[in-house]
Amino acid sequence: LYRALKAKSALEGLAVREVATALFSAWVEGRAPGIAEGSPPSSAATEAWLDEWHALGKRISKAAGREPTLVKQLMRDRR
Repeated sequence: LYRALKAKSALEGLAVREVATALFSAWVEGRAPGIAEGSPPSSAATEAWLDEWHALGKRISKAAGREPTLVKQLMRDRR
């Protein structure tokens, strides 16, 4: 798929990044068909899904406690 994208974008004189940005923007703005069902999910469904992810993030953050973050652990291990 990537090779086909790269070839077609090259034939049209576009960078893959430009094509990807245009496609992603169209999809986010609801101007492109959704994945699988053929239409983007409703904004209410998207909001509910996002709220669930935020709640999950908060629960995970609380469960992590005061331990150093993974990034801090990796930086410490590098030294």
